[in-house]
Amino acid sequence: MNRPRWLVPALLTVAAALLAPLPFIVNDYYLSLGISLLNYSILATAWALFSGPTRYISLATVAFFGIGAYTVAVLYETLPLALLLVAVILVAALLAAVVGLSTLRLSGVYFVIFTFGLAELIRQLVTWFEVNVSRSLGRYIFVEYGSSVIYWQLLGLALLVFVGGWFLKRSRFGLALRMIGDDEPVARHAGVETTRVKLLTFILAAVVMALCGAVMAPRWVYLDPVIAFNPTLSFEVVIMALLGGANSLFGPLLGAVPLVLLFEAITANFPNTFSILLGVVFIAIVYFLPKGVLGLVAGLRLRRGSVSTSGFDADSAVALSGAVADSGQGAAASAPTAAVSAPSGEPGEPLLEVRGLRRTFGGLVAVRSLDLGLHEGEIVGLIGPNGSGKTTALNVISGALAPSEGTILLRGRSIGGKAPERIADAGVARTFQLVRVFGSLNCRENVEAGLAFRPQPLQGAQAHDESERLLAQVGLAGKGEWPAAQLTYIDQKRLELARSLAQDPSVLLLDEWLAGLNPSELVVGIELLQSLRGQGIAILLVEHVMDAIRALCSRCVVMSAGQVIASGPTDEVLSDEEVVKAYLGAEDA
Repeated sequence: MNRPRWLVPALLTVAAALLAPLPFIVNDYYLSLGISLLNYSILATAWALFSGPTRYISLATVAFFGIGAYTVAVLYETLPLALLLVAVILVAALLAAVVGLSTLRLSGVYFVIFTFGLAELIRQLVTWFEVNVSRSLGRYIFVEYGSSVIYWQLLGLALLVFVGGWFLKRSRFGLALRMIGDDEPVARHAGVETTRVKLLTFILAAVVMALCGAVMAPRWVYLDPVIAFNPTLSFEVVIMALLGGANSLFGPLLGAVPLVLLFEAITANFPNTFSILLGVVFIAIVYFLPKGVLGLVAGLRLRRGSVSTSGFDADSAVALSGAVADSGQGAAASAPTAAVSAPSGEPGEPLLEVRGLRRTFGGLVAVRSLDLGLHEGEIVGLIGPNGSGKTTALNVISGALAPSEGTILLRGRSIGGKAPERIADAGVARTFQLVRVFGSLNCRENVEAGLAFRPQPLQGAQAHDESERLLAQVGLAGKGEWPAAQLTYIDQKRLELARSLAQDPSVLLLDEWLAGLNPSELVVGIELLQSLRGQGIAILLVEHVMDAIRALCSRCVVMSAGQVIASGPTDEVLSDEEVVKAYLGAEDA
């Protein structure tokens, strides 16, 4: 069921209005508890906006929270509140930009360690400044308002965070974040500027954390680096987000409420063992609820309502064949060896031209002086034994690797050495030797990932209709809502092709896309690739299935040990003595 776009924001606004009178109803203890709940809910949600989809686990929450608090402590006497909040935003954004540009190329444990060290570094710098410059170790903050105003400020900030997060997660930007979390290199090949997306989201989360610290600062009255930069805060926020489910907007809220109450009870009854019990809670959540409460519920619901994902069934084959036939480009075929006749090469200037391409890894030459041209509507085979450099060549052409030497031209313009997202924007799409789909997305969303970041993106109803058409074209009609991670290997290959076609490429690089198909599937796959050639797409096909190479390719380039040993019409190349030796060995040949 599709909810109206404004339903959840409207409900959030109503909820905030209902919570606003709380300071007039409850005593100071419960008001203090309400402030803690809002504080942690905002921090955990801000953390999850970045770390949830991207899976970059950050322990820098307290660094930005403390910066916000200390900015207020230093400037509150000289600036009015509005300008003070602007100063907090600017300081936090600047710090996050510097940190992000320096570290967001890291991943995994390296990013975790760096962000943890960042918080400690900032605490030490602030301590040094206080001791050596201001000649004091702490600051007093006296404001004219009390806990009620702090509560209302946090409530307003929480409303902004949840409403903003709701639209962010359903935007093109939110889709990019999920793609990055699933497979960042593939996201780049789909046209996502991953560095920019990560940096902007990191800055946004940091600004929210700093604003939260700014609002909370007057509550302490006295502030020093130990209070403002308490590393326990970062761990508490991570625990809360993980408990509820970091991939859901409301998961951190679901985790913050019970844990704030639990931490309150532990602090009151076991103050000397808080850190130990906090560690126990952290371990228990990671072990028993790795995807959080909402992730567990979603998994149970998926298993209860699961459907068969049994691969390339008869209905799928019929749907695929029908789509190809309806396009008017399908070729009659009864067996892979005689599926279609390969066309002759196209005259004129090549669409894609590779000249003298060389790629080395230290002393190893993986590709040596590769030359090839690819014309519009042409399928050229790039073949050779395992380890001959074919996939390396595709990686260089698509931007995954930079060329050591040589020129790569697309429509006469150099694309060699450019970032994968720039090459994707220019019109080059690819599949991978080991199939790679966005596992957290369903099939339709995988295709929409290609539609959303091409030079002329499609969104909304247009994207929905086009994704359904492309799914039908590759034989996945009716499977738009199926989780991509649960598809069979063959279906994932077809989904990967649909995502690549969604990028509206002029050049398509296929790395063993037909591998693993049985004879009947191979016939359908060949027909599909023929239909793509009829649409004017130029295809560079890396393949070991010689029946497909004969049926599809007008020309072949054969590589062995990194260099070209034969190039020309397919039949001539495949009968070349050097090619036979390369595949079978000199004795068997």
